Amino acid sequence: MLDTGKTLKKRLEEIELLIQFAVPEQEIGKAREFIERFKEDEFALNVIKDYYMTLPDAREETLLKIRVVEEKEQVFLLLLSTAIHHYFYLTNDEGGIFLGEWQEGICDKQVLKFFDYSSPESFGKIKKNIENCREYLPLERMDEDVCPSCGVKSSMLHTLGCPVEVCPWCGGQLNRCNCRFEQLEVEELNDETRLEELEEKLQKKGRIPYAREQRPTFMTEE
Repeated sequence: MLDTGKTLKKRLEEIELLIQFAVPEQEIGKAREFIERFKEDEFALNVIKDYYMTLPDAREETLLKIRVVEEKEQVFLLLLSTAIHHYFYLTNDEGGIFLGEWQEGICDKQVLKFFDYSSPESFGKIKKNIENCREYLPLERMDEDVCPSCGVKSSMLHTLGCPVEVCPWCGGQLNRCNCRFEQLEVEELNDETRLEELEEKLQKKGRIPYAREQRPTFMTEE
């Protein structure tokens, strides 16, 4: 099992070192206050560390707020705000990248498509106001009422392929048991048509929605 306490302590120490060089001396107190809010949230600390490691345009600015612009399947489009600037930041459990500033909008076609926007203009029309983007709350990713893999809430169906989804035929993990192959009478699944057929069979059998009891312990392991 991952020693979460040691990991958090290490991350805090890394950020503390970074802010000595990335934040004006008179603002170090504010930077520390912000970090204190997220001292038990590894996800947020990773975002904060990334910000101070790769300050956009080499600016010395204190991070003051993290907002959630969009979230889908545990991919977060965040807005990292200082007193002056607001930066788009895309992240998941594997890492993150900066996408530019708020006033420039989002131009990356893959990002727009993933979050169901048809164009930069459609994104701009919906996301007109920064204040409409909710603030990220400490430890919200630890919420047991949210699937830790695909991000759906309790009583909602998993995204097809989510490793947490329970098989309605045997009660095991759907992506590990053999039921899906047996139902389709195949040895492997690599065809879009077959996936659609599987989804139809799952719907007919009765897919099992997410519940906090499904939350796996392996999510905390290295």
